[in-house]
Amino acid sequence: MLFFKPLAGIIIVLTLALLQGCVVTRGTVGEPIQEEAVSAIKKGKTTMAEVVSSIGAPDRIVRGNDREIFHYYYYDGKSPAMMLILLNFIRMDVKSDNLYVFFNREGIAEEVVYGKRTGRTEFRLWPFGD
Repeated sequence: MLFFKPLAGIIIVLTLALLQGCVVTRGTVGEPIQEEAVSAIKKGKTTMAEVVSSIGAPDRIVRGNDREIFHYYYYDGKSPAMMLILLNFIRMDVKSDNLYVFFNREGIAEEVVYGKRTGRTEFRLWPFGD
């Protein structure tokens, strides 16, 4: 019986040492893009000022070929990790929503490209494979 008490203590200490390295993080960048505001953008009619008033200032503006492109984005990331003294296991799952609005020289929307992927972000505690 005396043998089991030190063994139980060693097992508890080892378990606590392993568990203290488990980390779960989540982060977002940008603001979620409202789908109603995206559908309100009409090609050939909506102006830059109307887009800014309904969605807000773009996260990035790209200029080229006599066009301005407003880029709005939202990133959602989740990451479980097991941090041990000598070995670390980390899994990162990042999805993004992107909205590009292309404007002509007159500042009228010519094209709208929108992709929503953050709804499919999955949380997986196990950092290996699927």
